[in-house]
Amino acid sequence: MRIIQLPAREISRFGSAGVDMDFLPQVLDAERTTVNVARIVAGGVLGEHPATSLQIFAVLAGEGVVTSRGANGDADERWDIEPGQAAVWEPGEIHRTTATTDLLAVIVETSADTLALRDHDLLAGPPLD
Repeated sequence: MRIIQLPAREISRFGSAGVDMDFLPQVLDAERTTVNVARIVAGGVLGEHPATSLQIFAVLAGEGVVTSRGANGDADERWDIEPGQAAVWEPGEIHRTTATTDLLAVIVETSADTLALRDHDLLAGPPLD
């Protein structure tokens, strides 16, 4: 699992005002890409399951904890996640999300092999115990 900081910019083109936008990584060369919105109530859980494809879980509002056991179940990671951040899970990676507050997220699933992480910072530091 990778946790990335989504770059955010104020949008002023086309006469826009009062608009801030977070940018998801660009999906490259995908035959299939789906985008869904998840609303998870505080204490709710999106249960442990393997990613069926490359997956981005981008938090728009609220806070939560994301976990991963890796594709073979051996890499135990746990991270706090908040608005402006996204978890990126590789195909087969076993993961789970728990909302610590009401949480709103966009989930992108794609058949692409890679993402274009141009202005996206990979967050450093040890995952939570």
